Amino acid sequence: MKHWLALPALVLALCLALTGLAGSALAQAPGHKGKRAPKTKVFEACKHGCRYRTIQRAVDAAGAYRFKNHKTKVIVAVRPGKYVEGVVVDGTAKRKDFDGLTIQGTKHNRRATVLEGKNAKGELGAAQNGIEAISVDHLTIRNMWARNYQSNGFFVHASNEGGQHCVGYTMDNLLASANRSYGLFAKNCLGGKMVNSAGFHQGDSAFYVGETPCDRKSWTNHGTLPPPTKCQRKPKWTLLRNDRSYENVLGYSGTNSKYVKIVDSAFYNNGAGIVPNTLDSEGFEPNGWNVIEGNDVFWNNYNYFLAGSAFHTVSVGLGELAGSTVNFPTGVGIVLYGSANTIVRKNNVFGNYKWGIAAFSGPGEAFVANNGDDAKNMNNQYLENTMGRHGADPNGEFDFWSDNTGGGNCWANNSAGSTFAPGNGKVPLSTIYPACPQKEVLNDQVRSLEPEAGLQINFPNPGDPTTILGYAGSSPPQTQQCSWVRRVASHPAFEKFKPAEVTAQPGELKCP
Repeated sequence: MKHWLALPALVLALCLALTGLAGSALAQAPGHKGKRAPKTKVFEACKHGCRYRTIQRAVDAAGAYRFKNHKTKVIVAVRPGKYVEGVVVDGTAKRKDFDGLTIQGTKHNRRATVLEGKNAKGELGAAQNGIEAISVDHLTIRNMWARNYQSNGFFVHASNEGGQHCVGYTMDNLLASANRSYGLFAKNCLGGKMVNSAGFHQGDSAFYVGETPCDRKSWTNHGTLPPPTKCQRKPKWTLLRNDRSYENVLGYSGTNSKYVKIVDSAFYNNGAGIVPNTLDSEGFEPNGWNVIEGNDVFWNNYNYFLAGSAFHTVSVGLGELAGSTVNFPTGVGIVLYGSANTIVRKNNVFGNYKWGIAAFSGPGEAFVANNGDDAKNMNNQYLENTMGRHGADPNGEFDFWSDNTGGGNCWANNSAGSTFAPGNGKVPLSTIYPACPQKEVLNDQVRSLEPEAGLQINFPNPGDPTTILGYAGSSPPQTQQCSWVRRVASHPAFEKFKPAEVTAQPGELKCP
């Protein structure tokens, strides 16, 4: 029986050896003279029959080995099973080198290799993350499931201080669920990939890219002509492709994220779908220079403020309004909050009960705190989006909603019959939603507070749910749902997806 138990390890070793032989043969073939295939060293982790019984021990051994063998590619191969631990890949540790490390489940089925946060222990108590990588470049994590962690499923980051770095990570074929904050989380990193992955039941978002660093810490988008220097002179892009995000507070959140492409993915049954945002909590404000293209964004009507929700928000909100907390708006497909130079194009947006695509600014230090007045919506483009499945599954109040702040924004070639929030009628629709193209503006040339159109705030009635500050400031927050508009009795079938909503308990949802 011992021989049979060892067989999978033998097969894996043989496959890796054959791969190495094939690489060597290729290097010696005609046309490859003088080139040598890179060496690979595998550190296998499994519950029984491997040298390393935990992923952490295999990771530490791989880092120590590569410190002495810098040209060797190191792989931590994790066999199927449940690993009750939190793994830390500490690029600041002495006599270890984790750059270029791969941590991967040996089965393509990501549910086969589970990182379990329930009862997992860390240095200071409960394990906070499934895998946390600190100051590591070109890390690859694939074929795994991280669940039930106190903070995040998969977390790669670097500090702004002390020369830390995070460049070119890859998260591939991952699943994250029931983590207190985020599923796949990258912070202060230059470029990366979150692809072929999924997340559900996070207390914030399934996918998060935040605090994209600039070439210098002092960068700002404030200034007058000529335009200020770009955040990154040669941008390093982050790609999200073929991802699924459902039943989270937010599908995607990107606080001060830049150079992010979110394409060919599905965001559904969340509180809100795709929400790049600008907040003082992270550096390098604002968010912007992103591309949101070719996604399905639908049925984002999960009222996580209700007691029956399968998860609850970890967020403390966006700020204060007349003594009430302002929260992210629910029932919305795509939200640009304080975004600059973002392209929203060719998305399929339907069945969201409040708004399809919404855009608003954070009005400086007034109402919603944003020190420095960085959270202005400007120079964004909304192009060729299909709204409401051509009437079969409409969005709620309106397809498009904008608070008429900022400037340089434009709308063009969206599906026929799309609806636009008019506000109080004092400002023409063509002024609130101008056609493309528009002249680019700079931060200091435009306003973040604009009460005239009656879309941002209604001073005589600050709780007006047709305005963003009235709606997001609903108290208690579950009453945001009171102004939802359901235009069809039930959602028509869409592929194999099923709508998920929360039923209010008796007396829990008291609407005016």
